[in-house]
Amino acid sequence: MNIPIQTDDVPMRKRPWGEVPFAFLVNLSWFMSFIVGIILIPIHDLPITAWIAWGLWFAINLSVTLFLQTKRMVPLEAPVSKKEIQGTSLFKDAINRLKQNQLATLSAGVLILMMICCFGQSIIAKAIHPDIDDPKSIVALENSFLSIHFDHTRLNKEESFSPPSTRHWFGTDFAGRDIFARTLYGGTISFLVALVATIVSLIIGVSWGAISGYTGGKTDHYMMRFVDVLYGLPFMFLIILIMTLVNGVHTTASQNRDIVTQYEDFLAEGKTEEADKVLQENELTTNLGTVKAAIWLDNNISPVFVMFIAIGLVSWLTMARITRGQVLSLKQREFITAAKTIGAGNMRIIFLHIVPNLLGPVIIYTTLTIPTVMLTESFLSFLGLGISEPQCSWGSLASAGWKEINVIKPYWWLVAYPTLAMFLTLFSLNFIGDGLRDALDPKMKR
Repeated sequence: MNIPIQTDDVPMRKRPWGEVPFAFLVNLSWFMSFIVGIILIPIHDLPITAWIAWGLWFAINLSVTLFLQTKRMVPLEAPVSKKEIQGTSLFKDAINRLKQNQLATLSAGVLILMMICCFGQSIIAKAIHPDIDDPKSIVALENSFLSIHFDHTRLNKEESFSPPSTRHWFGTDFAGRDIFARTLYGGTISFLVALVATIVSLIIGVSWGAISGYTGGKTDHYMMRFVDVLYGLPFMFLIILIMTLVNGVHTTASQNRDIVTQYEDFLAEGKTEEADKVLQENELTTNLGTVKAAIWLDNNISPVFVMFIAIGLVSWLTMARITRGQVLSLKQREFITAAKTIGAGNMRIIFLHIVPNLLGPVIIYTTLTIPTVMLTESFLSFLGLGISEPQCSWGSLASAGWKEINVIKPYWWLVAYPTLAMFLTLFSLNFIGDGLRDALDPKMKR
């Protein structure tokens, strides 16, 4: 509460911390200093100079915070006359309220910083190792700083299961691969899964709900009963079934690709008997067409892409219901009647007049859908149905880490760092969603 204070005949008020210039950067600096401190603690060979630098960072944060505290007292604004009052939009009010939500803005800063680090790692890894996406090119590389810390495929068996150190900040796994690089790369995959699946869910859910709510009648009835039927199905079971089929196709293609290539080479050379003998020896005489189809699917459709689509196809149901409820109230408004009067078609009214007015609820639910999608992907990867080597996600890293942990040799860093990254991301997304919900609520308008 801002209580006016009389100072030298000038009324003063103490403005909220969120209104102080550079308060957001100071909050972000404080948060990052604590995260870096947590990361530095397990590094056993950390030089004292690193702790001195961290202490200076902490002291600078404290000094800047105390300095900005002295700038919180500002003169109380004079009452604004009616002529000076300017209109504002709901969007501007929402932005102003969001800026005052320190937890939401801090979460947004953390999320943006993590995305920059994750996608930046992929760019650097591709630059220093152009063939990084080819499994056959995964070999031990030079010991440069960029190769050690940003190439998630770099192998070094001599450094397997190394604890966090100045050489490997997050330690290494069973193959000597740097966990810091793999955590950043896993973040890239997790973010891509969340974004693509959420976009698929957004497109289907908004379109389905808008058409159903605006059309009404039997169309609305049958469309929403279809949604109810899908709600009754175990969506996680459906995703697991789809991914099991995709992995089966991938396995079939990998096992028989060389055989089919050899068979086709014999046919091209006119050696029909040798080609038939290859099929008979590998028991592919009756199912050659199925194997060729599996190879074609494996060459043209990535299992990761299928997972993107599969998660998105089962995540749109709630979005459709929310959209339909909003459309039922909006289609009775005057601007819809005016659009009908001038001869606008149904699709034009739905996507040019109604859908833009749904952005508030849609944006809020989208920010809350992304964490759910990321958890679903992590769960699938934990079961071994998601991302496969040499790719990785936070879920697959945690799964691989749990398999290596035991009482005698607790390799805790294999699980701790990917889990910490996922924890920060999910909490940031939830806080951003809460902040957007409050900011876009018309009842919050002052």
